Amino acid sequence: MPVLRDLFRARQERRSRSRSMPSLTSRATAAGINVTPERALQVAAVFSSVRLLAETGSMLPVGMYERKGSARIPVMEHPLAPLFTYQANPHLPAGEFWSQILGWMLIRGNAAAYVERSNGGVPVGLWPISWTSIEPRRVPETGELVYKVTLDSDEYAPIREDGGLVRAENLLHFRAFGVDPVEGLSPIGMARQSVATGYAASAYIGEFFARDASPGGLISVPGALTDAQYERLTRQWRDLHEGFEKAHGLALLEAGAKWEKTSLSPADAQFLEVYKMTRSEIAGIFGVPPHMIGDVERSTSWGSGIEQQSMGYVIYSLMPWLTRLERTAGRLLGDPNLYLRFNTDALLRGDTPARYAGYAQAKQWGWMSTNEIRAKEDEPPVEGGDELLVPLNMQPLGSTAPPAQRALPGRQQRAEDTAETPSLEEMPAWIGRHYEAISEFFAEQGEQVLAALGLSPGATAEELIDLSAANEELTELLFQLARGLTQQVGAATAAELGGAFAIEETTAALAASASSTAANVNETTLKQLGSIDLKAAPAEVRASVRDMFETMTESRARVLAEARVSQTSNFASHEGAKQGGATTKTWRVWDPNPRKTHARADGQTVGIREEFAVGSRRGRWPHDYRLGVDEIAGCTCRLQFNR
Repeated sequence: MPVLRDLFRARQERRSRSRSMPSLTSRATAAGINVTPERALQVAAVFSSVRLLAETGSMLPVGMYERKGSARIPVMEHPLAPLFTYQANPHLPAGEFWSQILGWMLIRGNAAAYVERSNGGVPVGLWPISWTSIEPRRVPETGELVYKVTLDSDEYAPIREDGGLVRAENLLHFRAFGVDPVEGLSPIGMARQSVATGYAASAYIGEFFARDASPGGLISVPGALTDAQYERLTRQWRDLHEGFEKAHGLALLEAGAKWEKTSLSPADAQFLEVYKMTRSEIAGIFGVPPHMIGDVERSTSWGSGIEQQSMGYVIYSLMPWLTRLERTAGRLLGDPNLYLRFNTDALLRGDTPARYAGYAQAKQWGWMSTNEIRAKEDEPPVEGGDELLVPLNMQPLGSTAPPAQRALPGRQQRAEDTAETPSLEEMPAWIGRHYEAISEFFAEQGEQVLAALGLSPGATAEELIDLSAANEELTELLFQLARGLTQQVGAATAAELGGAFAIEETTAALAASASSTAANVNETTLKQLGSIDLKAAPAEVRASVRDMFETMTESRARVLAEARVSQTSNFASHEGAKQGGATTKTWRVWDPNPRKTHARADGQTVGIREEFAVGSRRGRWPHDYRLGVDEIAGCTCRLQFNR
């Protein structure tokens, strides 16, 4: 027996030396804390990091695909697809399965799932098993990796193998980063010192508040106290002031006793700084940006917007873990052309104008259809929406005109056709439609501000108007109006020239214009609201705010409506002419008393893609923002397009 015991001990020592990472159980640290995964999760920064990565990963849709040449085809009818995407086993949904696997990888560096197979050998279930119940082994003769599984009393998996020796094809071993050929390194184990420091700091702070006797300081008395006097004073002080809930109570002193306030000791203050520092270090262990676990004292360099920060988190923090899940799960598929993919698009969605601009480019260049775009926005399909489109101005090298335009009947007979930008007098319906929508937006915004004033009198303009939400709402409103107007004017202009018009080619520009206008309008509203003395008497403030928004719903809404219709119609006719085959454009003045710069530009003809010289500025059409405010305001000029 002693010989067998010595051999067993030698084998264990060799195994221990061969590992890059010792077991986590009861491993002491310099802080005097034994770090275990369960104890580590009691550190807020650890729990926040693990929860964030595990829950973010498990919420993503999962799909199975097959590579066929350059095509990527969904294969959701594959027998394994339901296990990865819907139900891992009869008792565990797929989302919870991925969350558990990710959690184990994050705290132990390893996770495992037993593959239950039917009598025909087809996988029918995935059963997570705690890594503490698994011992990797290699068969000495062949080097084959097997896993000795010893389930705890609270675990279950339908293991059929004798003695719990499971071959690698029946156990998915998910590994974190590691240098060991078998096991991954535990992030908590490798950074046990930082985790222990964070745990110790948290415990110290709790004890600090528990024993705090605020108001903190010293009591000095003249002369010496007897034991009875000392005990009485001490007991009285503790009864009245000791404990967090009794802090800052009234202190009554007698017999010449004096209270001297003391500040937080340098040691305690430094310890609080250590506690803050460990949050950032622990976030770094898991690759999580500190601001996403509540450490807002440290800024991020991943961009100033939510979209940029989310993109940085997905790419640099989440994707490495998802890629490990995809590669390990892909072992079960048995075909190098089949693969698993976590769809992170939901985490990378931009704001409304950015999404629409991206969709416009995708549809314009023919790699997404209308129904594919609608599906991403959770909208039902439309008839004819599965057709892929390409820009009309795309043509084979050496062609004189795009194929769609060359095919238009009567093109050669209409070489002298011209078209003109419509005037505002020709579009009263569109001006009225814009005016009603913008006026309603201002009216609703005024009601919201008045309601907020009732709840928070004296609030600032920035607190009364959610600028981000207002920009998004007005952008959407202006975009939809501009899209309808552009479709009508652009199609009419292209038809006059014997061509066709594709609204999709203008969507990105329309979204950008709507976003810019919305931002300018709401910034002006915010400044106007800030010019009111919001700290005056509530009745006066409400009256001033009501007058301001009533003016906006009338005169300001009408001016903005006319400006938007003029700007959009000029842009739409220009795009329609370009797509319809126009080669040149001519600046025409319609005002009987034009400004001098416009009078000098009258009759100027340039190429359809070139700019006019108007005064000291250059622009593509009247009301082009490139001309500047001075040249745009009150302009009634129009364009003539020539083929």
